[in-house]
Amino acid sequence: QELTASLMMVYDQDSEADDSEDIFQQFFKWKNVKMKKLIRVRDDTDTALRTLADWFGVISKFFDLTSETSSDLEEVAGTVDEILKKVELAVCEELNTNLSGHGEAEKGIIRSVYNRVMHKVCQEQSVIAVIQNRYLASVEFKKHSEEWRNRRPNISNLLSIKKTVKNLKAQLRWKLVEKENFEESDDYNEFEMTRIKEEIADLRNRVLQEISKEQEEYEKLACLVQKWFPELPLLYPEAGILNYVNSSGLLTCSLEQKLLDAEPKKELSTKRPLLCSEIHGQKVLLKGYSVDVNSEAKVIERVAEYHRAWDQQKEKSGLLQLLFLLFCKSDPLVYLMVPYYPGASLGALQADTPLTLQEALKVMKGVAQGLQTLHGANIVHGSLHGNNVFAVNRNQGIVGDFDFTKSEEQRAAANTMVVSTLSLVSPELKMGQPPSPASDMYAYGCLLFWLCIQNQEFGIKEDGTPEVDVLVMGDKVKSLLLNLFCCDRLTAEQVLRDDCFCEVDMIPVSPQPSEEHEPREEHDSEKTDEKKMQLTEENGANPAQ
Repeated sequence: QELTASLMMVYDQDSEADDSEDIFQQFFKWKNVKMKKLIRVRDDTDTALRTLADWFGVISKFFDLTSETSSDLEEVAGTVDEILKKVELAVCEELNTNLSGHGEAEKGIIRSVYNRVMHKVCQEQSVIAVIQNRYLASVEFKKHSEEWRNRRPNISNLLSIKKTVKNLKAQLRWKLVEKENFEESDDYNEFEMTRIKEEIADLRNRVLQEISKEQEEYEKLACLVQKWFPELPLLYPEAGILNYVNSSGLLTCSLEQKLLDAEPKKELSTKRPLLCSEIHGQKVLLKGYSVDVNSEAKVIERVAEYHRAWDQQKEKSGLLQLLFLLFCKSDPLVYLMVPYYPGASLGALQADTPLTLQEALKVMKGVAQGLQTLHGANIVHGSLHGNNVFAVNRNQGIVGDFDFTKSEEQRAAANTMVVSTLSLVSPELKMGQPPSPASDMYAYGCLLFWLCIQNQEFGIKEDGTPEVDVLVMGDKVKSLLLNLFCCDRLTAEQVLRDDCFCEVDMIPVSPQPSEEHEPREEHDSEKTDEKKMQLTEENGANPAQ
């Protein structure tokens, strides 16, 4: 590197000349000729100066009064002109030899040698870089091999935890049976029932704690499978490691719906089982879906893709978190556990205490972040509507999950893709094109439009898009909506950079109502047909829309 830097400082970097292999021979011949000439000239200079020094020595003797040597002064003085002339010629020739520049032929030889040297230096640096990389790779491999030799995959901890969970679940089942029997007995008393309920709650907490430990063990084993021991799931099929890996850590066989203190939420949905419970102080919903042998793998795959997208940024992803996926042993049902935000869906808020424009912008910025996360993972939501978009605390927008038993096309064709009298289905979907991130952004634009128009009446164009120009709203919001309803729509990433959302985080949140409102949204992302018709009729719209 030092040689390269010094050469580049002296010579022209962009010079081009002959770079054949015999250029070094030409250079050495030229250098030898130059060196021989320089040595000869220097020798002549040394000889002339030595002669001049000898002459001065002879002259000095004439001025030495103590010297007894006698010489012919005229003879000595007669040679001085010749000596001085030879010295002058020799010195001038040496100076001219040292200071004279190179001719074009000599410059060509030097440039060619420089090019060849630089080429060889670059080759050497490349080889050194390869050696360094191989050395570092060898060190890393040695480290990994030592770590691999010292690792012993052990599932005994997992099996021990599973055994503990099994025993606790058996005790919990007995306690639940005891509670049911005691409620029907003649010896019922409130004090004894309180004691039984406390024991049941304690057993549930212990089961959940052990399941948390079980998940940690699964995570460790999953890392071993991915890095060191891919054969581990085949060696221990009873451990269910492959199910954990394939579901991205969501699927659990230890947690059962019947063991949770879950109450049905029929007011939220009559299309599928929907239960509400509490885990570690957090309200959760268990959303039941019917699956069979053929659809089970696809459901797990879709759930895992969604969860991996959430896991990249977690709370900053703008997506609703998935907590657990559990199968029923007796019924062909799979339950998806998600956080429960009662009364926080856009549909429920707008029907009860509508968001202000400032709150709506803040919420919709979070929704745009959620769509960006999904689209970045090549996931099309396809079912974005007012009942699966949540405004947590009226300022945090979250995109809810969708029906994982349905494909993108099936989700987009659902009759829930409507808000008020406005269809959320994009024009291209109506023409038979498949769902895409652009169709998600159209639904997003419709939701933003719905929140911003407040109570204003609006018209619908021939292509099905709403009239924006005639409405009263800010220019920035209007411009954003027009860019979401056109053919060449903005992406979620572009929406987040829009002027509407540049200073949205600085907007203060309005105080929330003090009273508690009953949850009115359908948290499982789809309302029943009856509810849909009722809501449409209340708004005075044609049910066919």
